Formats: sequence, structure tokens, C-alpha cells
Amino acid sequence: MKAIITKDQQLALLRIVGEKRLTQTELAEKLGITRMTLRRVIDEEAPLVVNGKTFTAVNNYLISELIK
Repeated sequence: MKAIITKDQQLALLRIVGEKRLTQTELAEKLGITRMTLRRVIDEEAPLVVNGKTFTAVNNYLISELIK
């Protein structure tokens, strides 16, 4: 399954990284994806096609941060 990461999702991840002062390695561990995949999610121009596991990991993390 393929899914799309939007610009809003990219910006939300970058905002969290800045607010929590996380390294890309720390964020990748929290998401359960590799650093290389995270770099692609953050650095490539949106909309970005990713596999379902990556999309789910990003979405679940963003939702968990919203409800805190």
C-alpha cells in the first residue's frame, strides 16, 4: 500500500523536532523507521509517496503528540 505525506505533515514533524530538540535519530526511533526514511520524509518536496508503514508511523506519532 502506498500513501502520501503532505506538506502539513512535514511541517508538523519539523515543529516537533524543534520544540522537543530531538535529533533525527531520536525521532526515527520514536517513529520506528530508519533515519534514511525519516530524512526522505522531512527533506523531499511534498506531496511525497511513501509505503503504508511509514505513513502510519508518521500519522500515529503526530496524533499522539496532538493529544498530549
